[in-house]
Amino acid sequence: MEFSTIKALLELAGGPAFALENGVICFSDPEAAALGLIAGTALAEILPDAPLPPAGASAEAPVVLAGRSWTLRAYDAGEMTACFLRPLRSLIPAPNENTLLHTAGSIRLALQDLLTALDAAADTAADADAARRLAPALRSVYQLRRTAGDLELLAALCAGSFRLCRKSCHPVAATAALCAELAELLGPAGRSLRWKLPAREIPCCMDWALTAALLRELIANAAADTADGSILLTLTQSGKDQLCFAVRNSPGTALPEAPFHRHAAERSDLKGGAGLGLSLVSAGAECHGGRLLLSTDAEGAVTALLTLRASERADETVRSAVQLPQDPDLNLVALSQILPADCYRPEDLL
Repeated sequence: MEFSTIKALLELAGGPAFALENGVICFSDPEAAALGLIAGTALAEILPDAPLPPAGASAEAPVVLAGRSWTLRAYDAGEMTACFLRPLRSLIPAPNENTLLHTAGSIRLALQDLLTALDAAADTAADADAARRLAPALRSVYQLRRTAGDLELLAALCAGSFRLCRKSCHPVAATAALCAELAELLGPAGRSLRWKLPAREIPCCMDWALTAALLRELIANAAADTADGSILLTLTQSGKDQLCFAVRNSPGTALPEAPFHRHAAERSDLKGGAGLGLSLVSAGAECHGGRLLLSTDAEGAVTALLTLRASERADETVRSAVQLPQDPDLNLVALSQILPADCYRPEDLL
């Protein structure tokens, strides 16, 4: 094979590539040269263990070059040997729990400066109209708080590092209190939240902080896509140790073909938020020994059924609450994609 042909093939390789003549580099592309594979240098000086293929054959072996692991592929083309380097593994680590936590942390750091600026602007606002103009910016702060909190919680749940903190709980009373607070906030947004709960309390041990976070996500998702503005939450008990929370609404449009894990979809049709909600609730349900199911009835209403497994005994180890997002006004954070900007007036919230 002529040198011009080999050179053309090497230049089309799409990665570090070079050619050898009698064990000496006679040509290298810019990527190979940047790794120290420079023309005129003997390959054995750089990669003493690199294999050279027999006549008319090829060889492949892992090598370490410039602190990285590569696969060296060599092909004997007669008078010269064509060589290609390919990463043995991705040079960029795939996103993991730390990636999500670092991203959430950077959001929160930026929010500190933004809140300081908004606080100063609210103090110097001359009239109510000026303060009202700050409301959309403050709502955006709460929306970013929600994104950061969802990233932090999803990271821990998906990595398996979240640990339940089951304590004695009265879920009927706790659910009623949560729904009352959310219903009051949803009123200005034209949404109506109703709830049906058992007549008697269900004393048990569960992680209520996690449960409340999952319910906020489901109610916020339902409120974001409802044709008639009505949302219904029901709580029932199944067996001795299973609680079933059902959130029902009538969406304005049909559910997507793949409603789960929309944050990872190749093409996004998101109109707000990061598409983490159902994935977060699913992971949280599994962590609490349950699951999340979606169903649509003949009338087109959608029910999100969240089942959680309760316990008769509390956890002996009391784990830190910092596993969950530590935000003030958690309900305002959860509903920040839905509520009008006037609900986030600086004089009321800063």
